[in-house]
Amino acid sequence: MMKEIKPIKVYILTGFLGAGKTTILNSLLSQLKNYRNIVIENEFGKVNIDAGLIAEKIDHLYELTSGCICCSLDNDLMEVLGSILRLETRPDHVFIETTGIADVGNIIGMFHIPDVKRHYSLASTICIADAENVFERLQQVPETGKQIACADVIIINKIKHLAVPQLIFLSQQLEQMNPLAYLTTSENGTVAFNTWQFPEKPLVPGITIPPVKSPHKVNTVLFESPAAFDLNMLMFVLDFHCNAYPDQLYRIKGYIRVTGSNDRLLVQSTGKYLSILPAGDWGEEVPKSTLVFIGKELKTATIQRILAPALKA
Repeated sequence: MMKEIKPIKVYILTGFLGAGKTTILNSLLSQLKNYRNIVIENEFGKVNIDAGLIAEKIDHLYELTSGCICCSLDNDLMEVLGSILRLETRPDHVFIETTGIADVGNIIGMFHIPDVKRHYSLASTICIADAENVFERLQQVPETGKQIACADVIIINKIKHLAVPQLIFLSQQLEQMNPLAYLTTSENGTVAFNTWQFPEKPLVPGITIPPVKSPHKVNTVLFESPAAFDLNMLMFVLDFHCNAYPDQLYRIKGYIRVTGSNDRLLVQSTGKYLSILPAGDWGEEVPKSTLVFIGKELKTATIQRILAPALKA
């Protein structure tokens, strides 16, 4: 009987230029020095000077300097993932440090392609936010909002010179932008994770006091309904809107009930990728559909209108 080969764990690091991605990566690699680690380093349009900072701490380093990996999914990055599988010894972890302008939704979608998913398991998408200028970046660069919205973990970096009230305000803002993410802080790029497992946030956003004014346009809409969805129609409307409005609808996550089934289904979308998979029964929980939508200037009424054709009484 052949031994089952476990998929290689993948961690994607995002964040705008200067946020501290390489420093955070160094911290994580130091904690995982007893494992086999591979880094895929992507820097857009120039020789990758960051690569020299991490080359001594890993088993292999792959550099992609010809362009942004989010724009060439079928080429450079796919070739690198294939090369890793041909190594004599499989790695334990693969870290992908993206360029600051990467549209991470497309990169995440790659790891849900069946052929890729057989060999790689996307463990976490980690966004590093520069505490001193993240709001400025959100206004200047749309990709910054997408990176925060798609993250499983948000690390607020460089908090040393931030006053406590400012840090609280920033934390509230980022949590409102992405209530699904685990939020933590770092003064100088050092982040400690005991077992390299991040706590999973509850699906429903916690109650927070909304700030008077939001210096960004990314927001969250929570949809709840006791009614069951028609599964085929729901897949159609969500897939259509994810592909038609990728610059406005960044992420969807939630559990739904559907007609003709007692199972709970997990809905996830990032970028143009959509997945609806079985997630066990409801147990003692009363079956209902709960979906969190994250995007730019989303309206509750609009989300309800989008979902209405898929709802059944």
